[in-house]
Amino acid sequence: MKSEIAHKIKHRDIPNDKISTPVEFAKKCISFVPFEIGDLVLDPARGSGVFYNNFPDYITKDWCEIDEGREFMLYNQQVDWIVTNPPYSELNDWLVKACQISRKGFAYLVHLHSITPKRLELIESYGFGLTFIHLVKVFQWFGMSAFVIFVRGKAGLISYDRIVWRGNSVESDIEL
Repeated sequence: MKSEIAHKIKHRDIPNDKISTPVEFAKKCISFVPFEIGDLVLDPARGSGVFYNNFPDYITKDWCEIDEGREFMLYNQQVDWIVTNPPYSELNDWLVKACQISRKGFAYLVHLHSITPKRLELIESYGFGLTFIHLVKVFQWFGMSAFVIFVRGKAGLISYDRIVWRGNSVESDIEL
């Protein structure tokens, strides 16, 4: 039964990408990011501002919000950090964009099951390593979520295989 429900959520005709982060949890997530004085920090999915409005005063901040005509995929400025709860239906594109414009790193709130070997390998190909994971369960969100931080030039803390192990045989080159 659970897999049937999960399948319907994952494969909706119209994804529900506008999911608000509780303000106190956003503040906790922000406290994990190693900002430095003067960093330029972007919230590319500002929404109501739960991340943006709570960034520390010692940084410079910018934002995008597609509903206000400022689309992240069209943002071309280099920033030090990107911090947000991205639209899950577009996560791969948002990961690539973050890797392209982040000088220091990015921090995203994602579904735990979206941290896959394929995505880690993609992010590592841009020179970023996954350096931090904070697991959380938010009421009425589907499954477990994770606030993850990727830092340029740092080794990732997770090792992985891009193969499926079955008994004594191995299947390689699968999409995970």
